[in-house]
Amino acid sequence: MAVLAGSVRAQWRLDRVTVYPKEEFRGAWIATVNNLDWPRTTSTSAQQAELVALLDGLKAAGINAVFFQIRPACDAFYASSYEPWSAWLTGTQGQPPEPFYDPLAFAIEEAHKRGMELHAWFNPFRAVIGSAPLADTHIAVTHPEWILDFGDLKILNPGIPDVRSYIADVIMDVVTRYDVDGVHYDDYFYPYPPNQITNEDQETYATYGGGFASIDTWRRYNINMFVRTVHERLTAFEAETGRVVKHGVSPFGIWKSGVPSGINGLSAYDVIYADAPNWLAQEWIDYLVPQLYWPFGGGQDYGKLAPWWATQMNGRHLYPGHGLYRADRNTYGGTLFAADEVPRQVRFNRAQDGIHGSVFFRA
Repeated sequence: MAVLAGSVRAQWRLDRVTVYPKEEFRGAWIATVNNLDWPRTTSTSAQQAELVALLDGLKAAGINAVFFQIRPACDAFYASSYEPWSAWLTGTQGQPPEPFYDPLAFAIEEAHKRGMELHAWFNPFRAVIGSAPLADTHIAVTHPEWILDFGDLKILNPGIPDVRSYIADVIMDVVTRYDVDGVHYDDYFYPYPPNQITNEDQETYATYGGGFASIDTWRRYNINMFVRTVHERLTAFEAETGRVVKHGVSPFGIWKSGVPSGINGLSAYDVIYADAPNWLAQEWIDYLVPQLYWPFGGGQDYGKLAPWWATQMNGRHLYPGHGLYRADRNTYGGTLFAADEVPRQVRFNRAQDGIHGSVFFRA
């Protein structure tokens, strides 16, 4: 498998082994938020050509699954009756592509032509980034009472049951109309610092938080119930249609600071209220892609975190997420990965019985 520094496409070698392990999952995220990976233009023909070239490069690099971001901020990279077309697709939120095409349908067809899975990547709660104009049909306009406002960041309030049901409806609309192989979310649940939630949802807690020991426990319950709701909807869909759609999450790579011993950093459990080990224990998800965007050694030691996550999987599949962006001196301003860091991590994964592949950020 070959990788470009900061991207999965080829320049330097990820691994000299040309025969891949049997059934190894090799994924890449295609980020559309802020046009990070795609698209770089509003022209329909240019967008299609660019996506084809991107998929060709990923295929050549050995990638067999892509996570295609279709709903970065309560908007859509597909034809939706729920949410407006994304401004990152056409330049104006709510404006369809011209000439018209459906990017998700196009991406599915092209990925499947290449023998690649396509997982629809949703940001469930993020509603608004920045101050660009919103379409009249955007949920922050039609349901302002559902919004928690952190200035340039606005999110759907996870504590409102109707919000969780609405997001599940959006997801299942895609599942029922498109031949996606999976439903996928990243790590954005309650917001990270500097927008960490404090008292913005006190009124919601007063309404719905009766019987909970603390507001923190209630917030974790809200995220748990969202994950459970989608699991139950997907299970019912499979029973009705016979079609299996995988359900996976890519959480922040540290569950709790101090777990395992020697690890320190932000606690997803306490700050963004994401309790991934519980989702695994309850069998609500099929796979996990913890974002292990750190090197071997130190307080966020890849060599400790990846095996620890393997102990939590409860028969589910583990595909650690690798921070290829940290190898790109042109875009990453922090301490760069050594050239052999990600190749070492992949070889490490292949030597572990409980790790079933790798996913790379970004395409």
